[in-house]
Amino acid sequence: MMFWLLLALALVNTALAKVSTNFNDCRGHFYASTPPQGFDKVSNQAGVITPLCLMYENYNNPFFASLYHKQNHYPLYAAYILDARPGDVTGSDQTFRLEPQLVDTRLPNEMMLQPQTETSIRNIGLSGTPADLIKKAQAVNSDYTGSNYHKGHLNANADHPAGPGQQATYTLANVAPMYGSLNSGNWRNNEARVRNIAASCGKMYVVTGAVPGNNWISVNGVQRVNIPSHIWSAFCCLDNNNRPIRAEGSLAPNNANSVQTGLSISNLTSQLSSLLKVSVTLFNNNCS
Repeated sequence: MMFWLLLALALVNTALAKVSTNFNDCRGHFYASTPPQGFDKVSNQAGVITPLCLMYENYNNPFFASLYHKQNHYPLYAAYILDARPGDVTGSDQTFRLEPQLVDTRLPNEMMLQPQTETSIRNIGLSGTPADLIKKAQAVNSDYTGSNYHKGHLNANADHPAGPGQQATYTLANVAPMYGSLNSGNWRNNEARVRNIAASCGKMYVVTGAVPGNNWISVNGVQRVNIPSHIWSAFCCLDNNNRPIRAEGSLAPNNANSVQTGLSISNLTSQLSSLLKVSVTLFNNNCS
């Protein structure tokens, strides 16, 4: 009996591996359990675009999902269920964590601070300097130092009540370089507007993303983090019987404090397809 119990626990831990093919371990964070389509074609290089199910500390269930671009060093999007329960914003003084499995899937599946991640890399005997292995796969906190760009949350911390739901958003697999006036200004106002709408929904699914641009944050002459040309977001609001009742999108150039709001999902999808140069969809049947 003990053997089968241990085997079952091992299988559960395996199933929750953070790097998750086709998001199979966190599809519940997508409307109709269907991730956005087409974003995997933004890069034609194998292994660059990686689906993540974001794990935090010892909690067994993923908190949200993100599609990470390992060359641009930020997600193409993050997907989550907005939790409209009130709560204070916590964790603003947190150091952003890293995702060990972006380096190697044998590493722990929960987000970690950089020193912990480096120790885990040493423990499994990977060849190379741990800090260099991390930097090859993802952004690190020091990339943003002095860059004049904010670590802009895609999954907004204030879209969750105080506690682990907010704390789990403080990972570098959930941020992209965002123009400071936009992040602190009209984008934040738009997030608050969507939270107000969510209060009248039975459930709200949100997808927020970044469009790769032509400029980079460079450190010591090395291009480290691509600067998105645009930031976008879309929500799908369901009633208490899980029927869609409202869906909208928002789009902002990442160089001004200006946001297009109230876009239809088809309009936003069309604009994103043009910007990304690939055909994309955001929600199953456009959340209709």
